[in-house]
Amino acid sequence: MSIFTSIFYGVVQGFTEFLPISSSGHNVLLSSLFNLKTPSLSFDIFAHLGSLVAILFFFYRNINKDRENYPEFNSTLRIVLLSWIPILLVGYFFRDFFDGKARDLEIVAASFVVSGVFISLHLFKQYKLKFFQIILLMSLFQILAAFPGISRSGITIGIGLLFGLGPRKAVIISLIMSAPVILLASIYDLYNIFINNYDEKIFSITISFLFSLIFSFIGIKLMMLIARKYNFKWFSVYNILVGVAVLIFL
Repeated sequence: MSIFTSIFYGVVQGFTEFLPISSSGHNVLLSSLFNLKTPSLSFDIFAHLGSLVAILFFFYRNINKDRENYPEFNSTLRIVLLSWIPILLVGYFFRDFFDGKARDLEIVAASFVVSGVFISLHLFKQYKLKFFQIILLMSLFQILAAFPGISRSGITIGIGLLFGLGPRKAVIISLIMSAPVILLASIYDLYNIFINNYDEKIFSITISFLFSLIFSFIGIKLMMLIARKYNFKWFSVYNILVGVAVLIFL
């Protein structure tokens, strides 16, 4: 993979990871549009490592402020850090499908539409569940984010809003939920790359990691700004329009 392509995917991954628009879905669509090599699931995960470092740095800088403004922060952290179990199990056992057939443009486009629908559900009706029940549902629905085109951030925030979380709390929980998923998946892929001697990938991965790190931090700051203004409906519109447009084009 060329340096330009690695930079391109790193920028797209970083900027879209924490916004309610699928980073992997955009990589698949844009690679098709510009006739670039479609990134593999392994490449996606390593680009996600830049996002992981960005989010850890963000929380390190803001941990005390979040604890002051969010009394349940510590208990939330303990519960949310277990939310990785469902999606990691599904990703492990169905890896070949998500690295292959699930990346077909038809499926990616349909996934964008599904993601947009989930983000908008709270606009029509909201429910009130206990905090643990909301986290459990967010963890289960996060499984759908294994499909490129379905935004992990979008679907977890959408479920949180649907069942009673406020915008800022839903965003913070979604951000925390991303960390263990990215970390464990990246460790698994790093192991596979080294035992299979994929030396040619290391340089491209490093470039994408660096650009993903920079633009992930920008994306996080933008997401926190959006949470205060509560404009998630426009992300729903964007996802649905992108998905429908690609389906019509196909």
